[in-house]
Amino acid sequence: RLSTPVSAVRRLPDRVEIESRFGREHFDRVVMATHSDQALALLEDASPTEKEILGAIRYQPNEAALHTDSSLMPANRRAWASWNYLLPGRGRGVATLTYWMNNLQRLDRETPYLVTLNSSERIDPNRILRRMHYHHPVFDHRAIQAQRRHNALNGHNRTHYCGAYWGYGFHEDGVKSGLAVARGFGEEL
Repeated sequence: RLSTPVSAVRRLPDRVEIESRFGREHFDRVVMATHSDQALALLEDASPTEKEILGAIRYQPNEAALHTDSSLMPANRRAWASWNYLLPGRGRGVATLTYWMNNLQRLDRETPYLVTLNSSERIDPNRILRRMHYHHPVFDHRAIQAQRRHNALNGHNRTHYCGAYWGYGFHEDGVKSGLAVARGFGEEL
């Protein structure tokens, strides 16, 4: 059932009930491949351990802008890297992170394609191709402690959890945790 939002998950001793626009359907197990706060909100019967671990990871909103404005990159083109930080002068705002997508994605283009986080006001509006809004995990002390307890809930009560929040927040971390879930089902990948 692609493109079918789930509205609730309830675990029973012999099955899992998933509620969507199709009603309640029964499955043997469930894989929660969402942010930890979203997984917790879906669980009708979250255990104290699930509430403690999943609830310990906070998220912050971030705006990303895909653009072609190279003014956010180092003045010397030889200093351009996949990840570029612009540190403002003391008391002048927050640091800006710009990804050089040509380098990261091996794009063979003359035009620089860049993604900048949380600084779209610094970008020439005529050079913005798209704006996206994300929620990224905040890896504070509580979140790091929760990550260490992944095994305390993963696979318990017919429920498995995967997502980038189990690692450093990168897409690759989400894949890595998904592979761990597959191995828990006995799949060698």
